[in-house]
Amino acid sequence: MIMKILLFISLFIIFCEGVKSQNNETLNNRTTQLEALSEKNDSEPADDSYELDLDYFSRHPLNLNTADEEDLIQLHILEVLQVKNFISYRKLLGLLVSIYELQAIPGWDIGTIRQLLPYIKIGRDESLYSSLKERWKGGDEAVLMRAAQVIEKAKGFMKPNEPGNSYYEGSAQKIFLRYTYNYKQLLAFGFTGDKDAGEPFFRGAQQYGFDFYSFHFFLRHTGLIRALAIGDFTVNMGQGLIQWQTTAFTKSSLVLSIKREADCLRPYHSAGEFNFHRGIGITLQKGNWESTLFISSQKISTNLELDTAGREDLFSSFQNSGYHRTPAEIADRNNGNQFSAGANIRYSTTRFLLGFNCIQFHFSRPFQKRDEPYNLYSLKGKNLSDFSLDYNYTIRNLHLFGELAADHGFSLAFVQGALISMGENIDMSFLYRNISPSFQSLYSDAFTENSIPNNEKGFYAGLSFRPAPGIQTSMYYDVFVFPWLKYRVDGPSGGRDFLFQFTYQPDKSWRLSTLYKNEKKAANSELINEITHPLVAPLKRRWRIETDYMISKSLSFNSRMEFVWMSLSGTKSTQGFLGTAGFSFSKSGLSGNISVTVFDTQDYDTRIYIYESDLLYNFSLPAYYGRGLHYYLNLHKDFSRLIPHRSKRFKLSAWLKWSQTYYPGSVSIGTGLDEIPGNRKSEIKAQILIQWQ
Repeated sequence: MIMKILLFISLFIIFCEGVKSQNNETLNNRTTQLEALSEKNDSEPADDSYELDLDYFSRHPLNLNTADEEDLIQLHILEVLQVKNFISYRKLLGLLVSIYELQAIPGWDIGTIRQLLPYIKIGRDESLYSSLKERWKGGDEAVLMRAAQVIEKAKGFMKPNEPGNSYYEGSAQKIFLRYTYNYKQLLAFGFTGDKDAGEPFFRGAQQYGFDFYSFHFFLRHTGLIRALAIGDFTVNMGQGLIQWQTTAFTKSSLVLSIKREADCLRPYHSAGEFNFHRGIGITLQKGNWESTLFISSQKISTNLELDTAGREDLFSSFQNSGYHRTPAEIADRNNGNQFSAGANIRYSTTRFLLGFNCIQFHFSRPFQKRDEPYNLYSLKGKNLSDFSLDYNYTIRNLHLFGELAADHGFSLAFVQGALISMGENIDMSFLYRNISPSFQSLYSDAFTENSIPNNEKGFYAGLSFRPAPGIQTSMYYDVFVFPWLKYRVDGPSGGRDFLFQFTYQPDKSWRLSTLYKNEKKAANSELINEITHPLVAPLKRRWRIETDYMISKSLSFNSRMEFVWMSLSGTKSTQGFLGTAGFSFSKSGLSGNISVTVFDTQDYDTRIYIYESDLLYNFSLPAYYGRGLHYYLNLHKDFSRLIPHRSKRFKLSAWLKWSQTYYPGSVSIGTGLDEIPGNRKSEIKAQILIQWQ
């Protein structure tokens, strides 16, 4: 490990002294959020709506003279107070005449403006109105085709030697297909098909091809109709206590991103087979009043518990992985039905919003988790109802927001937050949450330490300080308690979390950042001689340093080192290290990334997540643990200019990615049916995107 550390320190020194690069601040922020989210949920996000939004705005920049609050929020760049300040500035002084005027808006620093520039424009005040007939032609159309496969043959793809052994019934390819039509974000529709590796395709249990099909139709700004969703859509209410299905971020170095912000209804067009509604929803607006209604009925995959006493069968959990590869997984596919309906009514002005939310679920079978002490307060039965009030209020440089929720058993949940601009260079954020152990909700995602809003009290404080141009420090401190038991925590517990990040960026061509995180959270002791499970509180520390540089306009360099230490009094501490270095290049319609990563972690608890460039609209956030080396080459080619007599509105692009991970000394990789013999795991991905208008 010492030699690896010295190697990456040398790389940092060499490139710090010799080269510079273009910094993509939007990508850096997105990377930070995705890594934090993957570490919290121990999985990669499936919702790619953020990438679709930014790609659309890169081709059709948002006119700041016509944009409303929801449009600005859809950029995923501005904080709440920045949006409020912009709306107030435009209302007071009229339409903008130049991009340079943005520097006069309170809270809009150079870094924020630099992130916005690829996605905005200053144009005349154009009406959003267009007839329904006009919207059916002239929009952006796209077909996306993606395929991926792990080259080595996993155990699940080998024919079992004994009858009754589990295996994968399909091929090793992962296939994704999507068609979309989008007219100025006023009319959008399309369909999606997805097949995971190991799932049958046009045979066996999948005679009709893909394991998952999705259709969406979405209409905006038509008379009283602000939004109309038919097919698959997501619902977002309040601060996520009772419903939030769009990607919502967790604690990270973006310390002001603590408020949930999204339209109540949004079209769903991702590959994830869970966490969306299928039916119809509508949002009506008249003046300051807005109301949303939706109804949904869809098949769900569950783990059934057959009852041998003559009573009704029940299910003990949702199958949210989307995998239907083995006979057992296929048997669980779409074995239940979920009906849901909900409403949102809100009144809003420039400074104030008050909303009422409600949602009802009904299942075709009773829900009953395993009989464990930590499941004492879990959801039971066929029905669930939730209600909430949410609000926000802005006064000068203070923005308050919150939500008070109750379920059908009147168990309560409460979130209260504040965003404060203390001056041009200092911003603060605070959030208090108090959620009963017996409070239950589905498809919810509030700003909490737990993955779902349940059984938690806590207080969060964040600070962003810019003492000089090009220097930014961010920090937060979060303390939390869990009044009741949790999975692998056999008693009331708690913890605290501290993060500090320093970023130095003297100009737009160079960035250096370092991060330190210190976290302590109670868990069961793993001492095998213990009869019971006393609680222990291991200390986890993380230190990271990363930088980006440009060697030329077409070649840039990035590198990162990260260290993790886990320590517990009376036991031997464990540690992990990761170092990565890579290049990005672009020339004559060909662009790409190449990167090498070395890692050495002593166990799964010291694993390290890192974002790596992937195909457009696709995520790759591997968790590295053990000892090994990983490298990848990701290429993108625009073939549009090679097509003779092509229309200026036609575009053909292709991506190809090769990656391999090498584990020296290992005889196998993975576990169960995903186990691969040998010490190498290789994957190839290919994608074609056809766009026309």
